[in-house]
Amino acid sequence: MSYWGIVVDQSLKDKNFLQHLNVIANKQIGSWKLLLVSIPDHELEEHIQSLQHEMIDIKDGCWYAHFFKDNELIVIYQDSSFLVTIDPTSWMETVQYGLAKGFPMEQLDFSPRTKVDAATYFGLIDI
Repeated sequence: MSYWGIVVDQSLKDKNFLQHLNVIANKQIGSWKLLLVSIPDHELEEHIQSLQHEMIDIKDGCWYAHFFKDNELIVIYQDSSFLVTIDPTSWMETVQYGLAKGFPMEQLDFSPRTKVDAATYFGLIDI
C-alpha cells in the first residue's frame, strides 16, 4: 500500500528531485503547480527526509507538503513534521506551527487528504 501526497513544485530547490517521486497527476492553481505523488509505505521516512532537504530554506519562504493514507495525515515542513489524523480536531499543534511560520489560516486545510478527494481534485478516473 502507498501513501499519496501533495507537493507544491515551487517549494523545491531542485526540480530534479521530482524524478525520485511517482507523480500521479498535477494541477496548476494560479502560479502554483500542485503534484499528486505516490510513495510506497516502506520508503516514506526516506522520502520525508529527502523532501525536507530539497525544500526551499525556511528562512526564504515556508512551504509544506502532506501525505495521507487511510486515517493518517503527515504534514511536512522543511524543519519539522507532524503525524496527525485526517480529522481537523487533531491538527492544533500542526496548524499553530504553520501560523507561527507565516501561513494564512486558509492554507492550512491540508486538502485533499483522502485518496477519493485527491482523485476528484486532480480529475482522476481510476484510483
